Amino acid sequence: IFLVLLSLFSLIFWYSDNFYLFLILFMFMGLFGISINTIADAAVSDTFKDKKGYYLNIAHIFFGLGALTSPIIFNLVYASTGDFRTVYFVLFIVSAVTVYLVIVARYPSVNDEKIKPVYLMELIRNPRFVYLCIFGLLSMGSMHSISGWIPTLFQKYFGVSSQISNYSLSFFWMAIVAGRIITAFLSRKYRTLNLLKVMNILLFFILLISFFLQNPVWLLADYMIFGVLIGGIFPLIIAYSAEVSPRYSTTRIAVIFSFTAMGMFLMPALTGLLSEYFPIYKVIAAGAVSFLAYIFIFKKKFS
Repeated sequence: IFLVLLSLFSLIFWYSDNFYLFLILFMFMGLFGISINTIADAAVSDTFKDKKGYYLNIAHIFFGLGALTSPIIFNLVYASTGDFRTVYFVLFIVSAVTVYLVIVARYPSVNDEKIKPVYLMELIRNPRFVYLCIFGLLSMGSMHSISGWIPTLFQKYFGVSSQISNYSLSFFWMAIVAGRIITAFLSRKYRTLNLLKVMNILLFFILLISFFLQNPVWLLADYMIFGVLIGGIFPLIIAYSAEVSPRYSTTRIAVIFSFTAMGMFLMPALTGLLSEYFPIYKVIAAGAVSFLAYIFIFKKKFS
């Protein structure tokens, strides 16, 4: 249903030429996209009871591949048509094809757990689960601050053309895909919590280093290392949430997505506001403080 709605709204976008209608369409398409992610992750988590970190990272590799190829497709379509809305006609076709693939596919049956307020309250009363959700908010917020602002950063501060700067986004997502592949195989050997602790420490130092970089090549390299590390974080959060709170997988993942969606909205928006007064890359680097805080939270609250 959400795929059908996503395809229909993409088709409407293709015909639209009103800025306020664009905003409304963006809002609903974001709603549909997040809902698809939530349901898909819940399905993977329920279907593969063992090695959740491995299977969730494998699933998110394909999410990353889509984010990696999208800027490239955007540039090619825009260059050939001169109208950015044509991209949304391509999205309509992709969504329609995906609907067909979902219809004809055969999935193993799993217990269908409904979202209920009583389940939600039980999860929220678990402090470790809440800490994990906030970590998802901060880490995904930092990731999307970079992915959302990296083209603008390279255009505004380094004089790179818009089309070439879009490829910097593809490089960033290529690093995220690589990180998810690496994390998928590491999660078969090491405990999920240990991976989260180590990756959090490394993320703090890598993001902190970006504060002092002013060369675009070094800054992009730093962001790519950040992408490798951050790529596997979200699947690991979902996987570890099953250890923190084993029941109510659909509700649990929906809550985590709600927190991460807040981070994906708030932190890029805050970055945009502060970039009026400070360089974008320094504002993004300030997010290292949140990873510093979680060095102590993971040590004391999750030991």
